[in-house]
Amino acid sequence: MDEAAVESPEPQNENEKASKNKARVRSGRKSALDFRKYTKQIWLAGLGAFSRAEEEGNKLFDSLVKVGEELESKTTEIADQTVEKVSEKAKESVVDTKDKVERMIDHSVHHSLNRIGLVTVKDIQHLEQLVLQLHSKVDALIEENQQLKEQLLKK
Repeated sequence: MDEAAVESPEPQNENEKASKNKARVRSGRKSALDFRKYTKQIWLAGLGAFSRAEEEGNKLFDSLVKVGEELESKTTEIADQTVEKVSEKAKESVVDTKDKVERMIDHSVHHSLNRIGLVTVKDIQHLEQLVLQLHSKVDALIEENQQLKEQLLKK
């Protein structure tokens, strides 16, 4: 019985080994099938994600373009208004500065001409007014003189 007992575990071990091998082969086949199944599912999920991203990406892109156009029109209006205000202020500043420079130059030139004894346009205009006033006074005196002569002759 010892031999039978000794012999009987070996065939059981061989049977067990064969069963385990078959189970491994089956599980290997099953794992290979599961792996292929999961791989295919992952591939399909990736394709689905790509398709959805493409669809929603186009919608998102169109939405962003629309928002960008609105923002551009607002900023263009603001920029135009700002440029207009700045140019108006610059023009005013240029006119003010020009007037100040002209006055300073006129004063300087007038002062310089007076120092060297030259007559300016203002001096000539002033003299012209004085001559006209003198002419009108002389005319008035001539008229008054004639009236006095006429009165003396009548007496």
